[in-house]
Amino acid sequence: MIDALDDANEHDEWIEAGLAALDEWQSIQAALWADRRTVLTELFRDHAGGGFDYWSHFPADDALDPVSGARFYYHAHDPSEWSFDEHGHFHLFVDGPADSGFSHVMGVSMDTCGEPRRLFTTNGWVTGESMRPARELLSLLPQGFEINRARPSWLVGRWLTALVALVMPQLRVLLIARDRALGLADGSGLYPDVLDDRERHVLSECPLDMPAVLQSWSRRIDALRRETISPSG
Repeated sequence: MIDALDDANEHDEWIEAGLAALDEWQSIQAALWADRRTVLTELFRDHAGGGFDYWSHFPADDALDPVSGARFYYHAHDPSEWSFDEHGHFHLFVDGPADSGFSHVMGVSMDTCGEPRRLFTTNGWVTGESMRPARELLSLLPQGFEINRARPSWLVGRWLTALVALVMPQLRVLLIARDRALGLADGSGLYPDVLDDRERHVLSECPLDMPAVLQSWSRRIDALRRETISPSG
């Protein structure tokens, strides 16, 4: 298990983005609940039969934001291989500067009720990404992951955008653990045989308790309000 990052280690811009994302996330969740839907039923609402093909990307050409270059797709294994009550998972990517290629931000495992339950990172061969060290990748986030597309669902794109901002503390620890698993932490660098090692698939993971994440951000808001209305000495 990977613990969340302490407040003292968070970047100010992450806190600002997270506080803004909290409002958007709660508004989206309220809209979904009002229609008795989940982010997954919303994602597949226009898909033939209301389902999707196992092992395939959905959407097939990925959901790519034309401005930010960020992208995502949903993917699920055959039901016989489901574990931890997992229905499937999102893969999120951010575009690098110039033509340096895209990098995998994280995977988001979803349960059968349409709730995020686990975050994880993968080895380079899994997604064909341009692997970037945690420090470089985090410098692109959360602002680099911005999805504004009508298809396959504008709501899902905004939900994922808000999610990245909300879990930046956890993501930082997750990516540092990924680097450690690849030998980056000691400065030795990456070698092609490591990135192509089919025995190394998931490199780091942590459970995701969204109610606890949201409660943490709510506490930050309460603290800021108390500071604002606190009488001067």
